[in-house]
Parts: sequence; C-alpha cells; structure tokens
Amino acid sequence: MRKSYRKLLLMLCVAFATPVSYSKESPTLHWVKNDAPPFYIVDNDCQQGFGDQVQTVLEKRLKNYRHSTLFVPLSRLEHTWQEYNPLCFVTMIHEKPVNNEYLLSMPNAMYLPHGIITTNRYADTLPLQADGTLALEELLEHRKVSMGHIAGRTYSEKLDSILRRQRKNIEINSRAGATETQGILTMLSLGRFDFVIEYEFVLNHYVDSADYADQLRFIPISETRGDFILGAVGCSNSEAGQLAIKHINEALPELVQSRAYRRAVANWLVPVGDEVHYWNRFDKVLEDYLGHPVKPKTTLRQPIADQQN
Repeated sequence: MRKSYRKLLLMLCVAFATPVSYSKESPTLHWVKNDAPPFYIVDNDCQQGFGDQVQTVLEKRLKNYRHSTLFVPLSRLEHTWQEYNPLCFVTMIHEKPVNNEYLLSMPNAMYLPHGIITTNRYADTLPLQADGTLALEELLEHRKVSMGHIAGRTYSEKLDSILRRQRKNIEINSRAGATETQGILTMLSLGRFDFVIEYEFVLNHYVDSADYADQLRFIPISETRGDFILGAVGCSNSEAGQLAIKHINEALPELVQSRAYRRAVANWLVPVGDEVHYWNRFDKVLEDYLGHPVKPKTTLRQPIADQQN
C-alpha cells in the first residue's frame, strides 16, 4: 500500500510539474531518471532535484515532442538507450563516452569536483595535506582500501585514470538497483567500506534525510582541487537521438540563462558559504563553454569497476 501511494504521488507530481501541450502526431521523447538525490528525488513529496528541474524546463521548451519518463538504475542505462529510442538523460558528464550507445549535447552545467566521503573514524587515519585535501593517488599507492561504487558510475577523466592505475589496491563494493545513492551512503555509515567518491552536495542532501549522516565527512581531492566538471544531456546514438540533441542544443543557450535554471543551480549545486566564488566561476564557465557546441572526445572509456591491473 505504501509503495502504491508513493507511485501515485510521484505520478501526480510529474503530471502537475510538467504541463506540456503537444499534438497526437508528435514523436515521443523518453527521459530516464534514477533514484540519485539530489539529481533526481523519487521519494519526494513533490520535491524536485536538480536533474528533475532541468528536465522539466527542457520539456516545456521541446513542444514538438510528447514526453515520457522512465525510472532506470544507472547499471541498466547502457541497455536502455536503444530500447526506448530516443531516450535522453539530463545529468551526464561531458567527457569521453563510456560506450557508443549515446551522444552528448553541448555543455549545460558546472559541477564542482568530486571528493571522498568517508566516516569520521576513517578520516582521522588519512594523511591529509596542509589545505585539508587528500592526495588520492598517493594514498592508493601506499594503502589497500575498500571503496563503495554505484554500478555503471564514472567520475571525471582525471579520477577515472587514477583509479585504473591503482586498481590493484582497491577492493570495489558495487551496488546496483533502486536507492543506489542513499543505499551506498548508508552502507558507508555502517562501516562496510572505507569511502566513496562523490560530490559534496550529495552528502549535503543525505545529511538532511538520513539517521547516520553525522558520522560522514567530505574531503576534497588534491588532484582535482580547483577543477570543475561540465554536465550535458545524453541521448540515444541514433537518427532520432541526433535530432533530439539538435533540438536540445537549440534550447540550451536560453535555458541556462533562465530564472528556473539558475534557481535549480542555486538550490542544489552552490556550496553554502561559497556562493560568490561559485557564481563568479560559473559565469566564467558559462562564457567559455555553455551555449557552444563543444564536442567531447570520441575515445571510449570504461567504468572503473570493470578495470583490473
């Protein structure tokens, strides 16, 4: 009964959040979400995460499509791109693709870099730098660690390369299925592994919703300190997907300047107490990257959990 109520509530939230008109002849554009707050908030009482809000704004601008939303674990996404062609996913990283199943839009978001989230107890054993960051590669060269990982997840190209080089010293504990993000942070809180690699705003959301959150700490990674990560929309690598990307690229320059988009960024991506730095950096990135058809490199990369040295 409780699950049925949540599904009904979610359907109502989506229905009232995205009032889009279209003709009966309009093609259907399928969107995928996963249970990864604060990107997507499934058990939400009508609260929308960052990806939810950006998708809503895009749907309103893409009036030549019908819109349908699917809920798919990240580990299944690779097998879903062509099954629901064209399928689009709002919160991709604008870097080398993991496979040939999808295409990327121009950059449309800026995330501050990943760090590690770990328990307070484990954090006290780490050799932190004077600025409070962790040299990840140096740690992995000298210590065997266990790491929580959401199946199918990749990080920035720089971090993926470090993890591949040091793979022999990492025991990876993968999690797939529903409630991936909350589940893996709860496992971390219970001491099932040493750390996860994640964005700080993911921990900030978890702190507000979980029982064990005060046991966790975010530590910046020195190799990526000062970097940023570009986000993009991914769509099926097909003729229909290429057309969807074309329409999305046409909509993005206006979208990223809109009040709705800026509000979504402010709600989820801006660090508390660091707002001025973030927005100054964001506006510079917007000028240099967003709204321009920058293409990612075409060389494929693989999820780190599939790599063995």
